[in-house]
Amino acid sequence: MANNKKPGGRVFNLPNILTLIRIALVPPIIILILIQWQNRAVFNIITASLFLIAALTDLFDGAIARGTNQVTDFGKFLDPIADKMLVLGTLIAIAGSERFAYIRLVIVIAACIILFRELVVTSIRMVASNHDGTVISANIFGKMKTVVSVVGMIVIFTEDVIFPENGLAGIHLLSYIMLAVTVILTLWSGFTYVKKYFSYIDPRR
Repeated sequence: MANNKKPGGRVFNLPNILTLIRIALVPPIIILILIQWQNRAVFNIITASLFLIAALTDLFDGAIARGTNQVTDFGKFLDPIADKMLVLGTLIAIAGSERFAYIRLVIVIAACIILFRELVVTSIRMVASNHDGTVISANIFGKMKTVVSVVGMIVIFTEDVIFPENGLAGIHLLSYIMLAVTVILTLWSGFTYVKKYFSYIDPRR
């Protein structure tokens, strides 16, 4: 019997393996953040490096899947979950770490805003898909938000290394700036989704 299985039909292809690696890296990243290491600078660099590797898998898995026709429903399902686990898991760990107590309140606020945005966008996608099969893909602002949030967390990990005396200007200014930009892009990208697809959730319908 001929095998009519498409190349993209294999669940454990390279893009999906990269996505699973991203998920697998979340617990070690959280552990590295929460443990109070004596050599703070070294382990901040290690944490930043591991987080960057995890974030880069997000860049490569999608590009490889599209470029080699290995897009699968499993990958479409798992990829956004892996992204949210990485970003929100890291934010929550930072909020719970004594090493980053100086920025805890802002981190908690940012995490709540990001979580709210993700819930809104995910709900709109579900409604649109159930209504007429519309697939809502990430827009440019959503992609910018993801990139800035990744850069922002790397800045949080490394600012004390680059500026040993309590970060830039003595107040970790770079970390606060990156978090502010992340929150602004999060809110704006969420607004653009709601505005464009409001017809699906319009209470007057």
